[in-house]
Amino acid sequence: MYGIDPVLLDDGKGLEEKLLDALKQDGFHILDKASYEFSPKGYTLVVLLAESHVSIHTYPEYNSLYFGLYSCRRDGDGVKTYEIFKEGLKPVSVDFIQRPISVGKK
Repeated sequence: MYGIDPVLLDDGKGLEEKLLDALKQDGFHILDKASYEFSPKGYTLVVLLAESHVSIHTYPEYNSLYFGLYSCRRDGDGVKTYEIFKEGLKPVSVDFIQRPISVGKK
């Protein structure tokens, strides 16, 4: 996601709240989380889910945020989480890549 207000990108607590809320609204089960605030700016959050994991990485100096979500529930899963999370950030542009994962196939 690009063109996001750098003040939003440097608010780790606010981003964490937005992401956890989006995950809960989408029915994910949060097991644990870890975050790191970089100096002078930037933030990384990883959330361990019963269904897999999600991470965000911010680059306020580039007005950018990278979001990755992997889920073992079904193809296309996590799009709702992404849309809810993205809504409050109002990015100018987005590169969206969806990769199907085949669980249990040989």
